[in-house]
Amino acid sequence: MRSRSSSIERSLAAIVALALAGGVARADGAYVTESFGVASGSGLGGMLGTPLHLRLAIGMRLGNLAIEPWIVSDLQTDRDGAILGLAGGEPRPGAADVNSMGLDARYIVALHDHVAVFGRGGPMVSDGTGALAGYHGRGIGVAAGAQLTGKVRALGFLWAPLFFVKRGPMMTGALLIDAGYDFVFLRMPGAPAIDARIGHVSVGFAVGSAF
Repeated sequence: MRSRSSSIERSLAAIVALALAGGVARADGAYVTESFGVASGSGLGGMLGTPLHLRLAIGMRLGNLAIEPWIVSDLQTDRDGAILGLAGGEPRPGAADVNSMGLDARYIVALHDHVAVFGRGGPMVSDGTGALAGYHGRGIGVAAGAQLTGKVRALGFLWAPLFFVKRGPMMTGALLIDAGYDFVFLRMPGAPAIDARIGHVSVGFAVGSAF
């Protein structure tokens, strides 16, 4: 709980810092983005439920277009043998996690110096654990969202008050909200085919040279 509270505090501080940041923070460059939220699956026989949706990506922006490889875990919060109830372990009996990796193209449209909207999508590969152990497959994901972007002090991502100091290197930071669907087609020899749709809503942040 302490680490989650610290993440929230850093995000709130980043929102304030970005809102006060001067200049247009948009240019070509590399970035890293992380988001977390909630998902809901259909076509999975109730095995997925409403898991925690965690996404980590790296990207390179060129003009309005960014190319972004990523990994996602849709994790059950009720787990057997997990540390602090979430880290490690296995989903409870009858439940499953779905893990995916893929490559997205992201198109970004600036609405203001610090506000942009985006759409993203691309192919993925997925596999299951728990009740879906042994299932593998391919799919495609689509999403859209908005981001608040600005130049901030890099040290602020280590300790939130440092966003507001006048020393240290500057970097681009963004707070974002993202919603979409992943369509996954899971197969296992000798077992029924599963065609599923996983909807998700997430909030997160991105840092990098520019994006």
